[in-house]
Amino acid sequence: MNLPYALSEIRHHGLDRTWWRKRFLTHVVSRYFTGITRPESDPVTEEEWDNLIILDACRYDLFAELFEENPLPGMLEKRQSMQSGTPGFLSENFDNKQFHDIVYVTGNPYVNTNLPDETFHAVESVWKDGWDNDLQTIHPATMANRAMKVAEDYPNKRIIIHFLQPHTPFVGDVTLGQRNTFAIREQALGDTDATTRHRTPFEMLDAGEVTREVVWSAYRSNLEFAWPAVNQLLDELPGLTAVTSDHGNAMGERAWPFPIRVYGHPLGILIPPLTEVPWLTHTNGDRKEILAETPEIEGQEIDEATNERLRMLGYAE
Repeated sequence: MNLPYALSEIRHHGLDRTWWRKRFLTHVVSRYFTGITRPESDPVTEEEWDNLIILDACRYDLFAELFEENPLPGMLEKRQSMQSGTPGFLSENFDNKQFHDIVYVTGNPYVNTNLPDETFHAVESVWKDGWDNDLQTIHPATMANRAMKVAEDYPNKRIIIHFLQPHTPFVGDVTLGQRNTFAIREQALGDTDATTRHRTPFEMLDAGEVTREVVWSAYRSNLEFAWPAVNQLLDELPGLTAVTSDHGNAMGERAWPFPIRVYGHPLGILIPPLTEVPWLTHTNGDRKEILAETPEIEGQEIDEATNERLRMLGYAE
């Protein structure tokens, strides 16, 4: 432990209850869940699918609520995610392994920064060039259109399509909060010094600035925003398509047996609001004939225009 740094942090944040709770969640609660009482779960790669749609940060009950009112084709079940945040999800499912039969279409830069280049056959990084200047995020239709092109270009590969929604920023019909900035996006674009971001709606809920109902409404609206794109892919993608999430979002639920409330999706906090995710499956025609091949390595050069265009991309852990 760096004692001078720790003392400096305590002096700076000593009266901030949110800071203390986050430290307790990281250093005590997460170690309990990941080391002692880890829920039983399986990698998504061991499930049956030809195409896998990942809705970032979509908890099961949110999906089920919207599905009941506006059904998608297919059968809905519940699954247990292996982690409570995207970096952990990627690590638990894909790290130190090779899946040369998969092409990963992603709006989330963690796929590029946290996994080796050779993990998948190819990675389609929509977060680099699919930016919507009006929304300050990636439009779900952009993800769906890119996914269909990739499916045509790679007919003998499994396809993963990783949407940003319903993760913040909340840009559906019900908006809430500012556009977040976070180091992962800026670091992925080459700005290693960038660290600043605005508070998320879940942090606003923690601070008592908004009610749970207000956050839930905006959260749901963001999922509704992606719903037509998901429906399009279920209708058009060939083979067996599954819809799931990498993790959920906590909205003040307690991390039992600890009497501490959780907001957002801190890593290692394996409670139901963060690990219970949807698993919807639908089949179009015959299953694909899948073939693993030598990976295509994506170039990593990022131009300054792209860096500026993505400066306010809304992703925060």
